[in-house]
Amino acid sequence: MGLTRRRGVQQRTIIIAVCVLVFLFWQTPILSYCTNSNPGTSEESPSYISDEKAPVLPAEEKIPRYGDAKYELPCSRLPGANDTVMIIKTGSTEFTDKLPVHLTTTTLCYPNYLIFSDHEEHYQGQHIIDALQDVSPDLRASHPDFELYRRINERGRAALAAEELNRVPGDPSAWTGHTDNPGWKLDKWKFLPMVNRTYQEYPDKKWYVFVEADTYILWASLLQWLKTMDHNEPHYHGNQMAISGDLFAHGGSGFIVSQKAMKMVVDHFYEHKEDIERFTDIHWAGDCVLGKAYRESGVPFTFSWPVLQTDHPGLIPYVEPDGQVVSGIKKRPWCFPTVSYHHVDAPVVEDLWKFEQQWIGTRDENDTGFLRHHDFFAQYTIPRMVTPKTDWDNVSDQNEAVVETFEDCRQLCEKDSGCKQYSLREGGVCRMSYAPSLGTKADGVRSGWMVDRMWSLHDNMPGCTDEGWL
Repeated sequence: MGLTRRRGVQQRTIIIAVCVLVFLFWQTPILSYCTNSNPGTSEESPSYISDEKAPVLPAEEKIPRYGDAKYELPCSRLPGANDTVMIIKTGSTEFTDKLPVHLTTTTLCYPNYLIFSDHEEHYQGQHIIDALQDVSPDLRASHPDFELYRRINERGRAALAAEELNRVPGDPSAWTGHTDNPGWKLDKWKFLPMVNRTYQEYPDKKWYVFVEADTYILWASLLQWLKTMDHNEPHYHGNQMAISGDLFAHGGSGFIVSQKAMKMVVDHFYEHKEDIERFTDIHWAGDCVLGKAYRESGVPFTFSWPVLQTDHPGLIPYVEPDGQVVSGIKKRPWCFPTVSYHHVDAPVVEDLWKFEQQWIGTRDENDTGFLRHHDFFAQYTIPRMVTPKTDWDNVSDQNEAVVETFEDCRQLCEKDSGCKQYSLREGGVCRMSYAPSLGTKADGVRSGWMVDRMWSLHDNMPGCTDEGWL
């Protein structure tokens, strides 16, 4: 307990210092990041998301851009930023759920970015590019996959039926995709045309980073990673996936392409467009279609897990289910830098962005300039485990018992020295876990954590050695 109290004092001291610095040097409402060091202390407000909101500008105002002194942010003007293009891919069926938060958070950090969808429009001062413009006209005019595309190009997003819209956040089926959703049928056609249009817009940038609207990129860490590579070499980095022997970068985890590789795959696209479209027609995953095109154009693929992640930051496994250190793999995520997370809904995007602004603005000059997974666990995850949360599932799945109250469930966990967290479900079902997990929103579940044991796990994990980026 003494260690925990000392941490609490240190955290409060740091936060007071941050607030003073913010007031003196930035003095702007967009920088209201100073929050309680133990967020969510009331069980009536169980979410781990801060009550402070990113600034929402009126629709008729132009979103502040990089370089506007009035809106200077800690993430602005980081070395390497102007050499990099961020590309966000979305679609009409998920547009209003996932994109708007990026316009008041992540895109404020990017000097260069493009937003692609399946419908060209102007939205909150942004030009949304039609990712499908370069698909052959005959396909767009008659292929069954483009039925939705034809509708929204006639009547806009108002043409969408309720059942075609993205399912509400928290629906478990949303984590594996909706192959029956018309928007998903269109999505596979976007990848290569999107890469082609990006290269047309920014042919001279060093790096191109492609993400989806439910991806979060740790911007400062990304730029540090890019500094270690040569853009004149053909780089295609991503979280490795394979379908029928074809290796490719998982789109939701984000993937990174050098200028050299962009030119090679775009040249390949122009030479083999008809063949690529035939292959796309019989396939179901556009990121796999793109990976095949990179391979055939001569660009090697670099496996980039665990730097790039397929999942939510609250679900990354750092230990085995029995609480033991993850073993049997060459790369232990705990020790590696972290750059991306996927399946991140709008409130978590906002929370991560505020966290990163604080981290960039207050880190010591001797810091590496990036976060490793163990840093993220200590600085982001554990502080959001301090208070029990209602309608939240921390994925406890061991030692099930039936109890009368949430307190009874906590006491069962406390009596088991290996238990690190617990949850109570409808019917009084208490579950515990030896592995830490922040988890995600879930109706009818109440979750709690043994925070001292989380700190003990952190402090007693085997030390890292010389792990680099990959």
